[in-house]
Amino acid sequence: MITVSANWKARYPDVCFGVLAMERIDNTGKCPALEERKDALEQSLRTRYAGKSRKEIGAEHPFAAYGRYYKAFGKSYHVLFQVETVALKEKPIVSPSPLVAAMFITELHTGLLTAGHDLDRIAPPFLLDVAKGGETFTSLGGTQRTLLPEDMFFSDRNGTLSSVIYGPDDGSAITSATSRALFTVYGAPSISAGEVRAHLEEIEQLVRILNPGAARRELAVFE
Repeated sequence: MITVSANWKARYPDVCFGVLAMERIDNTGKCPALEERKDALEQSLRTRYAGKSRKEIGAEHPFAAYGRYYKAFGKSYHVLFQVETVALKEKPIVSPSPLVAAMFITELHTGLLTAGHDLDRIAPPFLLDVAKGGETFTSLGGTQRTLLPEDMFFSDRNGTLSSVIYGPDDGSAITSATSRALFTVYGAPSISAGEVRAHLEEIEQLVRILNPGAARRELAVFE
């Protein structure tokens, strides 16, 4: 399903990348059980980080690992800001659909960088690679992006689906009509394959709360 380039292996030998494909999903309506998990996570984050600053949270694993990666590109790790918003500013987790909520809940729980795609809106084969710089795509929200040299990115037959720095593309976004989904996780040095796999398994668990009949098509971690 996925080819990992020699450039990626050479440039990021200590990094893992994970994928989870799920099908038989109904992403319409609300899911009270998933809402309960969301509310519980919000309270858990506020308890875990009570009295801490964003800088202190950012020094913890895995935020520090991502922080080093992002700093090399002159950027800051956005998931850290999302955790700060929920934990320190006490804002609720907001998502456009239950399926995206399952991804967000897991991302904020573990801190691992995740992207979600509608499997029926993307075209294999897939490639995990390192940007040369100059590759372009339309990111979530419709902004035109040019990939930064050395950034990790994931693509299909038609072009870039996501990069670490600029996130997922707009064309494959999960919608209420999504019935098959692909979740990808970018690791960073010091984040283990076990952490990436556990993260994907947690997403799967939440998708099954949303849809008990949902089925795993593939779960894989590339090192």
